[in-house]
Amino acid sequence: MDLRTRIPEYLPLDRPLIIFDLETTGLTVGEDRIIEVAYEKILPSGEIVARVERINPGKPIPPEATNINGIKDEDVADAPSFATLSYSLWNMFEGADVGGFNITGFDLPFLRSEFASVGKNFDFSAKKILDAKILYHAKEARDMFAPRNLGAAYKLYVGKEHTSWHTGAGDVRVTVEILERQLEMYPEFRSWEMIAELHGNKRLLESAKMEHAPLAESERTPGTLF
Repeated sequence: MDLRTRIPEYLPLDRPLIIFDLETTGLTVGEDRIIEVAYEKILPSGEIVARVERINPGKPIPPEATNINGIKDEDVADAPSFATLSYSLWNMFEGADVGGFNITGFDLPFLRSEFASVGKNFDFSAKKILDAKILYHAKEARDMFAPRNLGAAYKLYVGKEHTSWHTGAGDVRVTVEILERQLEMYPEFRSWEMIAELHGNKRLLESAKMEHAPLAESERTPGTLF
């Protein structure tokens, strides 16, 4: 099936925009490792190139991580290492801007750490960043009894339940749909200058970081990570 998005109709792209999501062995940058990279590369025309890459982390995947993302040691036993994939991943992100849900607080720092392990400086500060979680928190006041996570955003903006929690491809697809609706609903977001201002807002950055919950300890529970 050919995928397309309306995002460039609202927010013109002068180069590809990669909406991506990482699954990892844990939450600690520099210590935990990436085990999956999923992305939809949005071209300025609105066409999408989608891909998922499994990665062997070179260490056992903790049970608590498997409880969240469903990925086991045997699932990545024959997968390439990050070092092996680093050249193709670097080329994929080079010359592109980036987007996702909570990538500012999690995925981008994690990816920078992994690239540093192979001697590459992934300077994402030079890229345009479109974080749906930052936009979400900018518009929706905090409710101590309700999470502002990916599932809540999908329900609010798209009116659907997110049924593919923490599968990289599922989270990316949902994020693209959320971004489409945010840009449709809020004309003020159709400016990269406004988006950059929001992404530099310390209050919003801290808000997104505070609501980044720990991994679940036992069962795979939707919404416990983001």
